[in-house]
Amino acid sequence: MKRKNWALGFLGFMSLLGIKGILSGDYSESVWLIWLIWFIYFIPKKKS
Repeated sequence: MKRKNWALGFLGFMSLLGIKGILSGDYSESVWLIWLIWFIYFIPKKKS
């Protein structure tokens, strides 16, 4: 459970970087946000 919370915290941090990147116009950082969405969408489907 601890490991999952760490992963969620890390992904949350990366999504903040992505949002910051979009706002500042640096789309290299927003790649993290796309990766985060992909991760959230596909990982639960693999487990079920």
